[in-house]
Amino acid sequence: MMMRVHEQGDEVHVELSGIAGRQQRVLAALTECQRLVCDCPDGAPVAKASVSVRSGSNDMRIKLKGQNGFRCEASVIYRCLRHALIEQPRQLLPASSAVVA
Repeated sequence: MMMRVHEQGDEVHVELSGIAGRQQRVLAALTECQRLVCDCPDGAPVAKASVSVRSGSNDMRIKLKGQNGFRCEASVIYRCLRHALIEQPRQLLPASSAVVA
């Protein structure tokens, strides 16, 4: 999987390739990242960013645009998605995950 996150004007663009069959995992990770980054002290769910998603069989393009004065930070989104999609799945693999024939 390859991931590129960059700012374009007041939007953050996330481009992923090599994700065949993992689109739902990407959306779940994005939702979790948004919850962590945008959590309100009173627990009330507030939409801090509008999200636009375009998905193909092996790639996704996501646009995030802050609302009500909230600014999406590309570096924060990148680190959160990297942890959720790349680092965390590796940590979940058991040490003896190799298949022996």
